[in-house]
Amino acid sequence: MAQQNRLTRIEKVLDYIHDNLDEPINVANLAEKSCWSRWQFQRVFGEATGLTVAQYIRELRLSKAAELLLSSTNRQMDIAMLCGFDSEISFSRAFKQMFNCTPRAYRQRGKRHGLRTPLQYRTGHEVANQFKTFTQIRIENHESFRLYGVHDWIRGPFSSMPDFHERVPNLWRHIEKQTSTIENKSPIGIIDTHYDAQHPEQMCYWAGYLGERLEGQESIVVPAQEYAVIPVHGKASEVEKAVGWFLHCWLPESNYYSVSGYELEKYDVNYDPNSTQSYMEYWLPIQPR
Repeated sequence: MAQQNRLTRIEKVLDYIHDNLDEPINVANLAEKSCWSRWQFQRVFGEATGLTVAQYIRELRLSKAAELLLSSTNRQMDIAMLCGFDSEISFSRAFKQMFNCTPRAYRQRGKRHGLRTPLQYRTGHEVANQFKTFTQIRIENHESFRLYGVHDWIRGPFSSMPDFHERVPNLWRHIEKQTSTIENKSPIGIIDTHYDAQHPEQMCYWAGYLGERLEGQESIVVPAQEYAVIPVHGKASEVEKAVGWFLHCWLPESNYYSVSGYELEKYDVNYDPNSTQSYMEYWLPIQPR
């Protein structure tokens, strides 16, 4: 009960931040709203989110500004004011620190990348590390790339007879044997969700590593696409839960649609599907509403 009360108090503070990004927000006021002292509030906020209060507010404001640069014709100065910055100079400096380019260059590029969305608490989300209580979705644009590997047709979790729990690990075991001598491999799984008349209830799953082609491997080219990036901490079984939460809870309330395309599974170099300390990212293709 104490844990739930703590999270509820943090959620109330997050709601206030999300509703007042264009207004001055200071830690003292947030601490007062949370009923903790300033020091206690900053500690609990950091433990629950993995971020400092100032960092979280700054990233959300800059993400809002980046979205406005792409979706509106507002002047840069007006966008800065709308997002809580008191001058165009301070806005440009902070923007460049986060996105590694100026607001003007970001607008000219015309692609979403590095956007942070508001943290959300995942009910029933159980992980070993308390720092991962809340989930934050990123919006990224991924350039086209070619992956070498192996593939098979699978039935996913929404199929009448799902078999991905057996077929996907088999693919990874097969490719592990081919690449056992290669160090610092970057594993990537690709799920082609386009409809195929010859496999009406199946999806094509690719398992591979970025790098040179090995004997007997085929390749797939993934076109440039905009994605929502879902962070997943823990065992491989957490992936299905995280994606389910994204589809049923996050996506319907967001400003994006899910689209058919190529879903990506990006794994850490030393990813262990049985470890509670593992980390991977699930990339789902989207487009703005």
